[in-house]
Amino acid sequence: MEQLAPNPFKAVPPGTIHELLRTDMTTRAAYVSDASIYRRLPAAVLEVRSVEDLRGAVALAGEKNWSITMRGGGTSVAGNGIGEGLVLDTSRYFNQILSIDPQARTARVQPGVICDQLRDAAGEFGLTYGPDPSTHSRCTIGGMVANNACGSHSLEWGTAAENLESVTLMLADGREVVFGPDGTDDPEINAKLLALRDGNLKTLRTELGQFPRQVSGYGLHYLLAENGFDAAKALAGSEGTCGIITEMTVKLVKRPLASALAVLAFETVFDAAEAAAVVRGTGMTTAEGMGYDLLEALRSRPGQDLAGSELPGVNDPAGGQDAGGWLFCEAVGDTVEQARGNAEDFVASVTTATSSIVVTEHAEARALWRIREAAAGIVTRLPDGGEAWPSWEDSAVPPKHLAHYLRDLYALMDRHGLRGIPFGHFGEGCVHIRLSFTLGTDEGVADFRSFMEEAADTIARYGGSVSGEHGDGRARSELLRRIYSREALEAFRTFKNILDPGRIFNPGVLVDPEVVDDRVRPGPGQRSFELLPVQALSRDGGSLVNAVNRCVGVGACRSDEGAMCPSFQATGDEVDSTRGRARVLSEMFRGESLPQAYRSTEVKDALDLCLSCKACASECPVNVDMATYKSEFLHKFYQRRIRPMAHYSMGWLPLLTHVLHRIPGMASVTNRLLGIGTVEKLVKKLGGIEPSRAMISFAPSSLQSWFARRQPSNGPRAGVGTRDAGTVVLWPDSFTNHLDTGPGLAAVEVLEALGYTVVMPQGFVCCGLTWHSTGQLDMAQKVLTRTLDVMEPYLRAGYPVVGLEPSCTVLLAHDLPEMLPDDPRAALMAKSVVSLGGLIEHRVPANGESGTEWPFEELDATAVSQVHCHERSQGDHGPAATVLRSVGVREEEIKTGCCGLAGNWGFEPGHAELSKTLGERELFPAIRAREAGDLVLADGFSCRTQITEGTGVDGLHLAEVLQKALVKKT
Repeated sequence: MEQLAPNPFKAVPPGTIHELLRTDMTTRAAYVSDASIYRRLPAAVLEVRSVEDLRGAVALAGEKNWSITMRGGGTSVAGNGIGEGLVLDTSRYFNQILSIDPQARTARVQPGVICDQLRDAAGEFGLTYGPDPSTHSRCTIGGMVANNACGSHSLEWGTAAENLESVTLMLADGREVVFGPDGTDDPEINAKLLALRDGNLKTLRTELGQFPRQVSGYGLHYLLAENGFDAAKALAGSEGTCGIITEMTVKLVKRPLASALAVLAFETVFDAAEAAAVVRGTGMTTAEGMGYDLLEALRSRPGQDLAGSELPGVNDPAGGQDAGGWLFCEAVGDTVEQARGNAEDFVASVTTATSSIVVTEHAEARALWRIREAAAGIVTRLPDGGEAWPSWEDSAVPPKHLAHYLRDLYALMDRHGLRGIPFGHFGEGCVHIRLSFTLGTDEGVADFRSFMEEAADTIARYGGSVSGEHGDGRARSELLRRIYSREALEAFRTFKNILDPGRIFNPGVLVDPEVVDDRVRPGPGQRSFELLPVQALSRDGGSLVNAVNRCVGVGACRSDEGAMCPSFQATGDEVDSTRGRARVLSEMFRGESLPQAYRSTEVKDALDLCLSCKACASECPVNVDMATYKSEFLHKFYQRRIRPMAHYSMGWLPLLTHVLHRIPGMASVTNRLLGIGTVEKLVKKLGGIEPSRAMISFAPSSLQSWFARRQPSNGPRAGVGTRDAGTVVLWPDSFTNHLDTGPGLAAVEVLEALGYTVVMPQGFVCCGLTWHSTGQLDMAQKVLTRTLDVMEPYLRAGYPVVGLEPSCTVLLAHDLPEMLPDDPRAALMAKSVVSLGGLIEHRVPANGESGTEWPFEELDATAVSQVHCHERSQGDHGPAATVLRSVGVREEEIKTGCCGLAGNWGFEPGHAELSKTLGERELFPAIRAREAGDLVLADGFSCRTQITEGTGVDGLHLAEVLQKALVKKT
């Protein structure tokens, strides 16, 4: 594989602290919240590069009288990753694995190292990092230690504290102090910590460390002599309130050679909780629980109708009610057989389970685990679409009390009229649940406070903890007085004063806490500048604020897994994440930090690098659709304003090309003129097109005109209005119609060879994609209405509408009803649209048998396949993959999602460098490294354009591949 091109966006920038300090409102607005309900506007943000940066930042904060808040992945649901002073983000640059010692089973890391990054690196030595929260693909080790995070395998490998060897902490005077397993390297601090311990022996022994998930407050019990005076572990869970972590040495554990996942179903979630209480000591490494509500919420997501059907106790063929709760329990062993045997022995011992399954195949296990891991995002929306919020989402009790506590919690929820979806680490007594608080009114906020206080009193009765792994933050620090004695609280205060006497580090958390209902982000005032959307936003009650509030900040968009979010994956900048953009939009609605609201250039800047790839619409656990929000903002921002020229030249391209082809010979003349360098430069300048991009060329004649002149190869063409089961409408999208007709010509030949009668609408029809993506929504509605006028006879005849361009097909199938909700033809059109692969899939011969109706033979070829980002997110590539396999094409699919051109976006000035970087992630190197004779597949016109420009290779559409198979046979 050819080495990747260097990424200019992730190169460590030179400069001084003052030069690197980000004080622009776009950045500050993006950092206004984390995954919590709280809002704090920082004075500045610094993306830390080195220890020297941190020392300079501490000095600068002292000069400016700023507080200091450390931030990693920003996935805190407790509000401990936000602050009003200086926010220090370690995730982008301060993220190196310094060393791994496989003999000692330790790793030295900087705080910004991602959990999965360390796990992957340790995997080379047969090791792994034990703590694995559901956010493992984006949370940082520094944040995990700061919150004392745990994860699903804590039953076996414990909390972050238990996997910590040493911490190097920078104090407010710039000194670095090493905290280790037997104290610190600073004698004065050691003496003070010993005095704190010895003066509070009874409190530390009787109130702290009573069960594994008691992480509220400071872990001062680790200072006890019987715990070795372990200062490092005592620092875990301090939530950035004591200093700045500059380096950590963490323990690694042996990675199991084999594992087996047992999933057990129970009649109720309480039964699951009771069973989980006895899992510790059985040899199982996990005991994760969830209630039926989680499955119901998952199924409410678009395209998830069959979600969870692989769970036991679901869709029972014999009928009956689905299970009410589940436990996910993992067994390990030296062999698969041993792991399976251990899991089956455990299942046999749980007599209260109504059904169960044991799986050892990795893909099956991952499919099941994803149901549980997706919970952190899924539960932010209830099955009926209602909002659910964190704050009381991390409580924990001794496991033997879990079932009783859950019953009391449900009763408390009923009294307050709240709903929620429980899941969590049941084997350790930890429950995650987000609740349907009404935070948009003063009354709702008051009830939120009342519930939090009563819930804390409930947990106290069971000797529990208001936090089980997420830290207390702004969500629960005030509640510590309800679960701990005055002596314990005073010990916490002393610990804070020893390390941070000036109270500059994350003030308002743990000690002298802010109140739980202070400055709630979705609270009163958020809707000061709510704008009326053009699109229906039917899933969000017609409210763009409701839509933006889907983002609660779990940060899946910050992961390198999957296709979301390509701009963040390239830049690593929080502003370029889906979450960052959602935060900026939320600030726009509030109108405080961004008083110009929807006229704010800061919002436009935040949205500038959004490619509208729609990956977030499917990969985000709560289906945030930033492409739609961007189109609504641009529509409002440019209302009665002159737009960028690219919005006219590229946004109106479908109409311009239609007019061009109405004049005989004009397309060829235009191509010749654009072949003249000076003319091309002038046209790009006048059209507002990125100068480094090659100009597109126009087909000599349109697909429609070619189709109107030809005679079908399989008999007379059916007339519109006659019902013919073999008649299909080939949709002449603007790209296939006017720019690259090859896929259209091939599709007609292929469809007719399959026995279809092909018809094609004449005149101007368009899905309105380019107007939609540039925010010209009024014009998009007009274009779509005209299109439906032309298409009405075909729709009433019941003909399938076959789309070749994935972006157009997806818009017609998904966005059209939202654009024209009151036009019944829009829904009819959406139901009629089918991709070429979707139409042909059911014709594929079973078991490889060929028949007289199957006119293809195998090509026996390997192909690099770039699936269009819209097809990946809101379409279905499965049918096309089936068809390709049927003609002997072995598809090697690009995993990184968007090719980087993204339609008009890649042609807009200033986007070329990022566009190229996105192509160089995987797509371009894979094409360059392919074997001779291998095909390159790309159904999207933009994808083929990007491939040609980036590699000099011409990509093929599915229709063209089938044409090759057809031609080969004949």
